[in-house]
Amino acid sequence: MQNAIDQLVSWSKELTVLYVEDDLALREEVSLFLSDIFKQIDLAPNGEVGLEKLANNHYDLVITDIRMPVMDGIEMIEKIKACYPKQPILVTSAHNESEYLIKLINLGIKYYITKPLQSDQILKVLYTIVELIYQEQALVQYKHDLESANEKLKHFSTIQSASLDKQGALLKAYKEALDKATMVALTDKNGIITDVNENFCKTTGYRKEELIGQTYRLISHPSTAKSLYEELWQTILSQKTWQGLIIDQTKDLKMLHLYTTIVPIVDADGKMNEFISICQDLTELHTRSEKQSSENLSLALSLKEASFLQQIPFPCALMNNDMVFHTYNQLFEKLVNNHMDESLLLKLTQETLTLKEIVDFEEMEYFKTIEAIKSNWPFDGDITFKGVVKSIECLFEVLVKIDQVEPHSYRVFIVKQEEFELCCQVHER
Repeated sequence: MQNAIDQLVSWSKELTVLYVEDDLALREEVSLFLSDIFKQIDLAPNGEVGLEKLANNHYDLVITDIRMPVMDGIEMIEKIKACYPKQPILVTSAHNESEYLIKLINLGIKYYITKPLQSDQILKVLYTIVELIYQEQALVQYKHDLESANEKLKHFSTIQSASLDKQGALLKAYKEALDKATMVALTDKNGIITDVNENFCKTTGYRKEELIGQTYRLISHPSTAKSLYEELWQTILSQKTWQGLIIDQTKDLKMLHLYTTIVPIVDADGKMNEFISICQDLTELHTRSEKQSSENLSLALSLKEASFLQQIPFPCALMNNDMVFHTYNQLFEKLVNNHMDESLLLKLTQETLTLKEIVDFEEMEYFKTIEAIKSNWPFDGDITFKGVVKSIECLFEVLVKIDQVEPHSYRVFIVKQEEFELCCQVHER
């Protein structure tokens, strides 16, 4: 609620309000409340005075009672709508008769509050009204800015068309924009670099004098197919623009992903003497995309593994090298839930539960990681050992089988001795 009030005050700090109310005490009380929100509050004791004030001043919002002496709220609203159809109006009244409501609806009044007035009720309605006023003002400002920009553009175009010098200035501005945003290079018809901009040097790591006189082979990456260069040359030699993604490399051999546009420069006689190359460096975007793809793949694999675990007919889970569980099936959760230590289920959901907390096994007590167990395991194949689970009902012996599914991730089966052979068959499948 506080955020809404702050937003309301922010929107309303430049707005003015006309408050029309015949009850003096209520008029002063509400005006004091509104003065904390709006820039200016003008008061009127009846509709006639309200109309006089509205004729001489602009108000962003009119708040009015219905029953008042001299001229009531309905009559005043009718006259306001006749002169100012878009004027926002909020009606407050102790009367909720359908007769008044129908009249207000016919006059296009959308906002109505019944007395006694409550601050929360007023704030909610004011928020709705002021938000619309703010949006309308923003739209008017936006239209004004567009018209202003359009006029400036027309003026600028007139000046440019009247002067070749100023057309040159526009071209210079384009060049400066290209220099700041892209890598630009000029080559002769044989592909020899004749000029580069500062951004080209900054991106590739070469100095200008190291690049001029060289061909693009200096920065080309071996992963780029020769067929791409063949297509490129075939296109530009036919005096057509070529566009595409090229993988190049920096001076210190880091990959660059460049979206490249090469345009042939043809003179008045139709002779092609050089090419201009404009490159957008998409390396950072490519890196982020690769990272996101990797994360998506990891998520997909984890979801697939979680689905697989649910199909195993024994308590089974995945844990990391520190023996902490992070994915498990329902039977494993049931095993933990039936453990004598009731705190283990919470640890499981928080991904802090370790293997040693579920199963007691003396020979493994000194090992803190799976890698430590593997380095001291005297047998080939998966790690298998005996242990004891302390269930609510009883203590029972189990066999624990651990196999590696991917780096730093291990699958754990916890089964009774009589079920171990079947567990191995399921594991092989």
